[in-house]
Amino acid sequence: MTENEVKPKSFLDLIKEVHEKGICGECGGCVSFCSAADIGAIDISSSGLPYYSNEDNCLHCGICYLICPEIHELDAELNAKYNFKPPIGNWSKIATAHAIDPQIQKLATDGGVVTAILIAMLENNLIDAAIVSKKIGPFQRTPFFAKSKQDILDAIGTNYNVEGPVSELGKYNTFVPTITELKNVVSSDKFKIAVVGVPCQIHSIRKMQELKIIPAHVVEYTLGLFCYENFKFDEAARARIEERFNFSFNDIIKMNIKENVIINLKDREDPLIIEFSELQDIMRNACRVCENFTNYYADISFGGIASKQGFTTSLIRTPAGEKIYNLALNKGYISEPGDSNTSVEKSKMMAQIISFSKRKAKRAEEFQS
Repeated sequence: MTENEVKPKSFLDLIKEVHEKGICGECGGCVSFCSAADIGAIDISSSGLPYYSNEDNCLHCGICYLICPEIHELDAELNAKYNFKPPIGNWSKIATAHAIDPQIQKLATDGGVVTAILIAMLENNLIDAAIVSKKIGPFQRTPFFAKSKQDILDAIGTNYNVEGPVSELGKYNTFVPTITELKNVVSSDKFKIAVVGVPCQIHSIRKMQELKIIPAHVVEYTLGLFCYENFKFDEAARARIEERFNFSFNDIIKMNIKENVIINLKDREDPLIIEFSELQDIMRNACRVCENFTNYYADISFGGIASKQGFTTSLIRTPAGEKIYNLALNKGYISEPGDSNTSVEKSKMMAQIISFSKRKAKRAEEFQS
């Protein structure tokens, strides 16, 4: 290296700029795509935090640093590529819709549009598989590699058993490190997948694609979820939440996140509604610094906000997003109610989304000030 060359950032810089600030999202991207993965340089601890397992093997290539969603050195390139416009990013269409399949409607949190589009892509040979998250409890999920329609239906099943092996550890986390599943993907150019993820995950995938990191090239479609915050807490916090809101995790039938957290409980007719502000003590630290509510870089962004119960809001952003949304719509996988897709209703939807986006951005600004 000559005197004028700039040395690439390394995992040491991530420790200083992310870990020591307490804002690591524990997505696992840095470990999964480490250039020294074969000889072991960094690993994930039992708590989920990456660490140097053998610093001497670090190649100091800078990949782990650049793909971290808390590092913003590639944002200018991504903003130009995806024509970013604040506060919600670029978009070509906003719509509210629901899956036509009654089985999906029964299992889905909102309108089941994400599930329906994934199935449409599989059955029409646009993808070979999808990386999704699978529920294993009310505040617990796990990465899942879905290769069939039944796999995708299984991933949306509402299994709220809190007696499983994860629960025995006393850990609860609504964030799922789905990026780690990419490491197990066949890297053939003919293999195509879709990834469903929250903003920080899609952000990292776009960075990987920008840097041409294998196997990010097999990610053909990105389905982004609106995300105000995720939660991470232990058994003691669970007991505190149950006492605070007078309910038991064991009684949860279904949980949904719109403008607030909506929990349907056994033997209770009306759902329990909890404001995000009332859950600040279990919010993941990484969420405090995130401004991205609408998933700027996804092909389509989805959420329950701005749609009535049983429907999904879809923000179509890219030509790839238009292609798969129109496929699902034209082939009868999803349906748009006419009375909710007028220009007036769409303006109301957009106003709600922008308002929520500004709230999240303001929170991030206040936290960092």
